[in-house]
Amino acid sequence: MRSIYLRTPWKAEPEPLTLSPDAEPLLTMEMERAYYVVTFKPAYLALLREMASRLESASDEGEATAQRMVVAITQGGFGQDVVDDERQTKERFLEYLFFTIGLDLPRTDEVFDQYFAMEPVDEYVDLDEQM
Repeated sequence: MRSIYLRTPWKAEPEPLTLSPDAEPLLTMEMERAYYVVTFKPAYLALLREMASRLESASDEGEATAQRMVVAITQGGFGQDVVDDERQTKERFLEYLFFTIGLDLPRTDEVFDQYFAMEPVDEYVDLDEQM
């Protein structure tokens, strides 16, 4: 058991509020998630080959091939002013590339569209969820 002390403006002494470890939260809010399939375009694969040749590791690694990824992003919420979910996903994906492989591309729709194609997933099924 944990105790939290609440101070109220109408009482001088704080009152203990005891919480049991198995207490259910009073309010739960599940955020909406959007899922997209991102497909690498030939221009991106050429960019990767160019980067690899600069590092002189192109001969050690195989030829880059077309690839697809499923990306998920939390949409909306309190205090978030997200007008265009797809634009936010594109920008965050380019940011992901910077942090994972060091590729620093401008985080814009135009740059994303030059190197990738993105389409929303019609239905997402989490097979780990209980039925």
